[in-house]
Amino acid sequence: MKRLFFYTTLFVSLYSCDNKTSSDSSISSSNTLENFSFSVDTLVVDVGEEIFMPGAYSIFALSDDADRVFTFYEPETEVHEIDLKNLKLLQRHRFEKDGPNMIPQFTSYMQQVNDDELFLANFYKSGIFKTSGEKTQTIPLQSEKYTGFDPDYSFTMGNSIRISADKKAVLFFPNAGIGAPDGLAVLNTEKMSGKLLPLPALEMSNKYRVSLKDGSVSLGQLQQTSWVNGQFLIYSGATSDIYVYEHLSDSLRLVTFPHEIVPKAKTGEFPTEFDSYEKMREVSNEINKQITFSEFLWDESRQMYFRMAQQNWQLNEVAMAYTADTYLFAYDQEFNLIGETEMDGLDFMFSGGFMREGKLYMRWVVGENPAFFVYTFDF
Repeated sequence: MKRLFFYTTLFVSLYSCDNKTSSDSSISSSNTLENFSFSVDTLVVDVGEEIFMPGAYSIFALSDDADRVFTFYEPETEVHEIDLKNLKLLQRHRFEKDGPNMIPQFTSYMQQVNDDELFLANFYKSGIFKTSGEKTQTIPLQSEKYTGFDPDYSFTMGNSIRISADKKAVLFFPNAGIGAPDGLAVLNTEKMSGKLLPLPALEMSNKYRVSLKDGSVSLGQLQQTSWVNGQFLIYSGATSDIYVYEHLSDSLRLVTFPHEIVPKAKTGEFPTEFDSYEKMREVSNEINKQITFSEFLWDESRQMYFRMAQQNWQLNEVAMAYTADTYLFAYDQEFNLIGETEMDGLDFMFSGGFMREGKLYMRWVVGENPAFFVYTFDF
C-alpha cells in the first residue's frame, strides 16, 4: 500500500537552567518493540442519507475520551462529528462565513477544548466556537495585542497554532517576513501577555527547507507544535530532538533520544533558494532521502508515546506514490526511549493519525463514505 502525503533534558525558565539526558544506556537489551508486528483493517463510517464528499475533509480533532472525532468540511463550512465506537456520523455542525460568529476563512487548525467547544484558527485569526456555531472568544494572533513583545519585531500571522485545554495558553510560530522574529510565540490569553522562546535545538530545520527566490513556493521541514497528553510538544521532522512546554509552570525543556537504528537528525549542506521549481524539487527530493521524523502520538491504553520516522525516500512521479524505509519508536510517560523497530511491510510514514484503544487510526475514503485504516500494534 502506497500513498502520497504530502532527550539530555534542558529545563528553561526565567530563573534556572539544568541539563539531563533522557537515557544514558542502550535500549538494545530491553527493546519493547523487539517482537513488533502489525495488522490493518478498514472501517467504514455509516453516514445514513447524508450526501457530501468525505475526500474534502481537511483537519480533524479527537475528543478527550477518544470516542468521537471532529472533521472540518471546508466546502460547506461544517464540522462533522463522528462516533468512533459505533462508526456513525452523529451530526453536521454548521458555522457562519460572515457576521459576528464568522469562523476563520480557510480554517487550518482545530482542537476540541471541551465537550461542546472547538478552537478554530487560520494563519491570522483564531477563536473558540460552540458546536452550535456561536463564537465565545476571539484570540488575536497579532503581537501588538499583547504586552511583552518587542515592538520593533512585530508579527501578524502564525503557523502551527495550538491551544491548551484550559484555553489559557496559545503557542505558534510567527510567519517569516520582514522584521518577523524567530522563536516560539507563547500567548497568555488571561493576562493578554506574550513572549518569544528560542529553540536552538530546532534551528537546524531551516537548513532543510527550500524555496523559490520569489517566495511563492517552499518545501521541507517546518518546526511544529502539538497538544498531546496535556502538554505542548514542539518538534521538527529534521531532528529527533523535541521540546516540552508546560504552560502552568511556564517551563520549557529539551528532550533528546539515544536512537540506535536511525540517525538522530538530517546532516549536510544544501542550497535553500532557487530560480526554478524543477531544481528546487530535485534538491528537496535529496533532502527527503535522509531521516525524517513524525509527530508524537499518545496511547492512553498502554501509557506510552509512539513516533515514526522514514528514510531512503523514493518518489515515483508517474505513479504519484513513494516508498521509504519506515521505523516506529516507543517512549514512556517521561519520554524515555524504550523501543525502536523497522516496520517491515510498510513503505510510507503515517502522518496526521490518532491513537484509540491501542490502535492507530488513519483517515481514508471508501466510495462515498469516510473511513479509517486501523493499524493494530502487537509486541
